Amino acid sequence: MGRRFSILQNLTHQFTSWLMGTLLILVIAIVAKYFGNLFPAIGGVIFALLIGIIIRNSMPLSERFQPGIQFVVKNILKLAIVLLGATLSIRSILEIGSQSIFIILLVVIGGILVTIIVGRLLKIDKMLSLLIGIGTSICGATAISVVKGVVHAKESVTAYAISTIFFFNILATILYPWIGQWLHLNTIQLGIWIGTTIHDTSSVVAVGYLVGEEVGEIATTVKLVRTLFILPLVFVISFLLVNKSNDKNASLKGAFPVFIIGFLLMSVFYSVGVISEELSTILGTLAKFLIVMVMAGVGLQVEWKKMRNLGLKPFIAGFIASLFVTLISLIYVLYVIG
Repeated sequence: MGRRFSILQNLTHQFTSWLMGTLLILVIAIVAKYFGNLFPAIGGVIFALLIGIIIRNSMPLSERFQPGIQFVVKNILKLAIVLLGATLSIRSILEIGSQSIFIILLVVIGGILVTIIVGRLLKIDKMLSLLIGIGTSICGATAISVVKGVVHAKESVTAYAISTIFFFNILATILYPWIGQWLHLNTIQLGIWIGTTIHDTSSVVAVGYLVGEEVGEIATTVKLVRTLFILPLVFVISFLLVNKSNDKNASLKGAFPVFIIGFLLMSVFYSVGVISEELSTILGTLAKFLIVMVMAGVGLQVEWKKMRNLGLKPFIAGFIASLFVTLISLIYVLYVIG
C-alpha cells in the first residue's frame, strides 16, 4: 500500500511539474499571438521566441518548469507536424520532394564534410566537429542526440554541439523571413531555402508559416525529407564504428522519426476526402498555434551565459557550416529552381 502511494505521489509531482511549464508556455503563446496579430510583419512566432528568451534570461526560472517545457518542445512539435499533414495532398508532397532531393543531398553531405574540414584546421575535437556538422546539415539537436548514442560522445561534447547549433538556429529564425523578402525569392524558392538551411524542425515550420501558408507547406515537407537522412547517416556511422557500437538496432529505432508517418497518413486522409476542407482549415489553424507554443518553449531554453562560455572556435566552425549550407541552397534555388 505504501509503495503504491509513493508511486502515485511521484506521478502527481511529475504531472504538476509538466503542467507548470506547459501553462507558462500557453500564456506566452497567447500573448505572442495577440501581439503577432497587432504587428503581422513580426508575427506571433518571433514574439513567442523573444518573450521566452527575455523571461529565461531576466529572471530565475525554477527547474520545476523544465519538464513541461521539454514536453512542449519535443512532443507538441510532433503533434503540430502531424496536423499539418491534413493541409497537404500527397501529390504536393511528392512534387516538393522531387524538386528538393538533390539540394538536400548536397546540403547533408557537403555540410558535414565542410564542418569536419574546418574542425581539423581549427584543431577542434573530432567528435565535436562531427556533431556540429550533423546538427547543421540534418535537423539540429535531434540529429545530434541520435548520433550521440552511436558514437558514444561525452555529455559535455554533446551539450557543446547542441548549444552551438542552437545559437545559429535562433539567428536564422529571426533573420530568414526578412532576408527572403529582401532577395525577392518566390514561394517555391523561399520554401525550399528555408527547409534546407534552418537547423531545427520547429524553426523551419515556424518561419515557413510566418512568411506564408504555401511557403510553410513547402518548407515543412522539404524539412521532413531532410530529417529522413538521419537513417542512412546512422547506418553509415554504425558501419564505420562497428566495433564501438554494440546496439545498432536500438540506434536505428531511435533514429526513425515516427511522426512523419502520422504526417503522411493525415495527408492521405486529406487527399482522398476523409478530411474535409473545413476540418483541414481547423487543424491547420490549431497546428500553427501549437507552433507558436513550441517557439515559446525554444525561447525558454536559451541561456546566453552558457553560450558565452563555449569558446570561439566551435562557433566559427558552426558559422562556416551554416554559411555553407545557406549559400549552397540559395545558389540552387536562384539558378536551378528560379
